[in-house]
Amino acid sequence: MKFSAKIVIVTSLCLLIGCVENLTADDAAAYRYLARGDTAQNDDKLIQIISNQSSFDQVFYQLLNRSSTPETINFSEYQVLLVMAGAQQNTLKLEVEKFSGQPDQVHIILSSEYAGANCPAPAVVRQPWMLVVFPRVAQPLAIQEQIKVTKC
Repeated sequence: MKFSAKIVIVTSLCLLIGCVENLTADDAAAYRYLARGDTAQNDDKLIQIISNQSSFDQVFYQLLNRSSTPETINFSEYQVLLVMAGAQQNTLKLEVEKFSGQPDQVHIILSSEYAGANCPAPAVVRQPWMLVVFPRVAQPLAIQEQIKVTKC
């Protein structure tokens, strides 16, 4: 039983390491949500790539106002995408729609849904954010946001 468990772990690790070197198109397994929330210390919209632990710790404590200990990330193998919707608009949805590797660049498609201008102001202002961890890649990143505005 121990032997088969080790094979599964090693196989999974090899698959993940393979993603670091060669991302394929529509590779949903290449990323995972590290954390998500609805409140932050920053009212501005922000999309940022975090590539070292000290920057990650600073974002974790100062921008996201988290009090727990931040996760230790192996930044030699991974990067973190920070997306903050800000407080300017009532955000209904914030997620990664697609992550695809191409020979010349890696495309990250974000999906955001906002309440329309005629919608009543929410009782509590939300500031959704997400941290997404993904393999460090050599190709440039192309981050695109697909925005949908919902009428009330």
